[in-house]
Amino acid sequence: MKILIPLLALVQLSTANASLVGIMDSGTDITHKDLAPKAWFNRNEKAGSLRDLDNDGLPGDIHGWDFTENSAKVFNDDHNDLITADVKTFYNYYSMYELGKLNQTSAELVWLKSHTQDQELMNKVNFVGGYIHGTHVAGISSLNNAQVKILSLKIIPTVYQELKTANHSTPKTVIKNAVLEVPTKTVDEYTAEILDSATQQVDQMVGFHALINFHKVDVVNQSFGIGYGDACSFIKAGFVEEVKRDPTDAEMAFLVKAYFSQLLKDGRRMFAAAPNTIFTIAAGNDALNNDLFPDYPADVQAENKIVVAATVGYKSIADFSNYGATKVDVAAPGVAITSTAPTNVYIALSGTSQATPYVTNIIAAMKDLNPALSARDLKAIILGTVDVKSWLKGKVKTSGIVNKPRALKAAMLAKSQTVDLAISNARATILDIAVEKSLSVKPTGLTLNFRPLRPSLLIPKI
Repeated sequence: MKILIPLLALVQLSTANASLVGIMDSGTDITHKDLAPKAWFNRNEKAGSLRDLDNDGLPGDIHGWDFTENSAKVFNDDHNDLITADVKTFYNYYSMYELGKLNQTSAELVWLKSHTQDQELMNKVNFVGGYIHGTHVAGISSLNNAQVKILSLKIIPTVYQELKTANHSTPKTVIKNAVLEVPTKTVDEYTAEILDSATQQVDQMVGFHALINFHKVDVVNQSFGIGYGDACSFIKAGFVEEVKRDPTDAEMAFLVKAYFSQLLKDGRRMFAAAPNTIFTIAAGNDALNNDLFPDYPADVQAENKIVVAATVGYKSIADFSNYGATKVDVAAPGVAITSTAPTNVYIALSGTSQATPYVTNIIAAMKDLNPALSARDLKAIILGTVDVKSWLKGKVKTSGIVNKPRALKAAMLAKSQTVDLAISNARATILDIAVEKSLSVKPTGLTLNFRPLRPSLLIPKI
């Protein structure tokens, strides 16, 4: 007797084991030809519905949600025209520079030197880096995985400022002997405001993570954060504006320490809100030691997160990458990574933002192979199957860089073995990744007015 299965049931069966990846970022252009087939579809909602049919608090969220504009449209394509030929050329040549493929006389390097002096172009370059960020990490997270589904949560605004209104300046100092301004807050009141802003930041993330938990997302990519330098600038700007003077060094040290202490203490709540999801987190692009200079959410203590540093292939740590023997878990390739970008193009970007989805990709593939693996299991396998490198000793907790074939082998073996035994057997059978033999180095004596972007969670002022 022939059994007829309804079409909807066939679709559900075909995606039953598909891993669900959350991209929390600047929006994901799911119209890109590589991403369209992988866009998550919420069958419990209806496109354009004003009613919240699945009771997750978001009406019509069929592919995810834009929290910056309170919209079910997960990517705002208003600025696609800024992805110009010169912007694409910049990122192409900069990636060659990062890989050490340019010498002092290269035509491409000459082009970079001259064009980094073009403030209007660099304003576009910096904006586009953030604008395409979510689409770029989504492409890395899902590369070579036909099963994976992508749920997009836009939490990073993408508002373009023309150069004349773009504010890249450091906080203005108070001019001595100027007319005395009356402070709007005392130092104690400003301190309380700083701490409250940290709690509010975490409260917002707890809400996002509760949604992730509701939809049973397997792994979430978080290539964003609040770096030490970002926090210093943010806190000083607010202090000058509200206390009407420059903070002393002692006041700054106290405020920054208090701010991060609050973030890192409260931050545990956000990961507890989605205990069955594993979060991959960018270590930061400030070349700082996260053990000494705190970073959020990278430094939050939680069992269901992995913090990732960036490397140049499998041969060295990237010169911009943050690190930390106790606060950063593993490393992954993050220099000159070509991936999807809006307008159906591909652009190469560098950063711990690009290294992080490399790990997300492995986790999704592991989950597809063995859906029974828990967040704890997935983390244990990623950390336990690294290629140990002498140049990563003291830089990351595992002293290692991720090994995808070994991790996938362990995931398969864990179907019939304990996770610990699967890791051990995978290590015994899968070799380290071959290292590209190259003597390429960056040109010396050159400073470009650009550094890899990791979107900040900080608003301009409190």
